[in-house]
Amino acid sequence: MDAAGLSVSDYSNASNAPSQTLVPMLVASFSASLQGLDAEAALKYLVLLSGKGKFVKEQVQRLLLETRQFEILAGKLASDGSRSNAALDSYFSKSHVSSILADGANVAIQSGKPADAAELLVLSGHFGALFTLMNRELAAYLVASTQEEFTKRQFWFSAASQFHAIHLAHGKMYVQNALESEGRMSLGNTFQLLMNLVVFFDRCRENQWEGAWVLMDNLNLLPKADSEMTVKVEAFFQLDNCVKQIFHHVVLAAMEALCHLFRSLRQDGAGVSIQQQNTIDQRLDELRTHARLLVTFSRLLNLPGLGDGDTYVRIAQLEKNMM
Repeated sequence: MDAAGLSVSDYSNASNAPSQTLVPMLVASFSASLQGLDAEAALKYLVLLSGKGKFVKEQVQRLLLETRQFEILAGKLASDGSRSNAALDSYFSKSHVSSILADGANVAIQSGKPADAAELLVLSGHFGALFTLMNRELAAYLVASTQEEFTKRQFWFSAASQFHAIHLAHGKMYVQNALESEGRMSLGNTFQLLMNLVVFFDRCRENQWEGAWVLMDNLNLLPKADSEMTVKVEAFFQLDNCVKQIFHHVVLAAMEALCHLFRSLRQDGAGVSIQQQNTIDQRLDELRTHARLLVTFSRLLNLPGLGDGDTYVRIAQLEKNMM
């Protein structure tokens, strides 16, 4: 009985249980015994209980999550964003199937199965909830410190890249239209930002400091002049919370990139011509200016600490190394 999410205690007073309670439990238990061999057959037994709305919905969600036969039971998305018919569509309306899938995704999240939740949200067409999930996971593992975290980081970046290639590239608009109808277009902007930040941290990890800084500069998150300081501070407070919570890592990595560029450029300046030295000196001054602005910016943001020291103190110390 446990296979159907039913405990033995449910039957301890079977003689006193009304048939409307006992029969659904028996049917659900029999369905669960079939699901390992034939998910569609298991579903057929569950829909015999069509009058037990909530109970049936919960059992169908259990069937989805335990078998993971998402395509057989729920279909797949076509190139226009519509979901193909599958086993569930033989018994429920399109809107009902979408509701089952979305609620099943919530159960998966609560059960610690975010990857399954993402697949169900794609099929349900609830793209706002999907972006919220992907953004949260991308931000959570943006700075990985263990092999397990790095594996999860790779998984979510790969999943997000695949989603982008399939559902967002080549002028496809159904995801954007869905977000717009939900009034949640900002989720797409956050998704794009986080994907770029993953690449930024990858470049830092691989010591590609020039490429890392160019990308950070293009993201337009940091002030490039004193006149931009107020605007950039205000823009920071408009970011999604999942980005704000990890922004201290972004600022610190940006400063580290500046320090590495400064050190490398100063070393390259030995023995060059006066004209070349003037060009190098000009670039060094530009890097110092970026560093000074970054120190002021981080102080105004009141960023959290990084475990072994305050973010602002660490950034300020890196700037001193560029004097």
